[in-house]
Amino acid sequence: MKIYKLIKGQFNKLSHLIASNAPIWMIFSHFKLSYTHRLSNNRQKLIEQRDSFRELSKSLQIDTDWFSGNIPTWLKAFEAIRYDRECDLKCLEIGSWQGQSAYFLLYYFNNAQLTCVDTWEGADEHKSGDAISNEILSNIEVTFDENLKEFKNRYEKYKGTSYQYFNDNFKRDKYDLVYIDGSHHVDDVIVDAVKAFEMIKEGGLLIFDDYFWHYYDNTIDNPSGAINAFLRMKKHQLKIICFDYQLVLQKTKSSIRQK
Repeated sequence: MKIYKLIKGQFNKLSHLIASNAPIWMIFSHFKLSYTHRLSNNRQKLIEQRDSFRELSKSLQIDTDWFSGNIPTWLKAFEAIRYDRECDLKCLEIGSWQGQSAYFLLYYFNNAQLTCVDTWEGADEHKSGDAISNEILSNIEVTFDENLKEFKNRYEKYKGTSYQYFNDNFKRDKYDLVYIDGSHHVDDVIVDAVKAFEMIKEGGLLIFDDYFWHYYDNTIDNPSGAINAFLRMKKHQLKIICFDYQLVLQKTKSSIRQK
């Protein structure tokens, strides 16, 4: 049964990759990284760290845990580029919801500074009622503030769209890590990807949530459609670090523009 589920899951991912027009080299990269990570020696340790944070999250106001399953991916990426817990990192999060991923970043990195960008009004899937109730949605920002109160000196909020944030705060090579989990429509994701990439320092990480998420009828209209287009543009300017349900990229030296 486990083997059947594994094969079915891999087939569904392959179908999504093809339908979203993923580059061939990216398809190979996904299955190669998935295979090597599944056999890695520290897999159990990563799972234990995930479970430990899940216990910690019980003290937070989290209605739906959409984040903790990605913790092993994040930890693998941090290890790969040698981000230890004492690193002095500047981080940007596009889409913060109730603050679980923001809490993890501030909890895991003792010296991190984080900027959280969100409208706290929900995206298409939230406003339609498909993903969350209206009652929960009406209290999202209050819940976020409550969950992050112990880190009040290490994070700042920007209430507005990511487009507005980039217009108001754009500066090249500003962040060590950017997490994109805002609007999931292709038009918004491609803007977030291009603008965020320019704001990441050389060697920094860009994390995309929900590569295999499918809400809009046309596969290309989902995050993967934008991510694939972005990868084609920046193929020689990045390195794929992890590719599970989320995609983690590292900005490389070749991304420095020639004058």
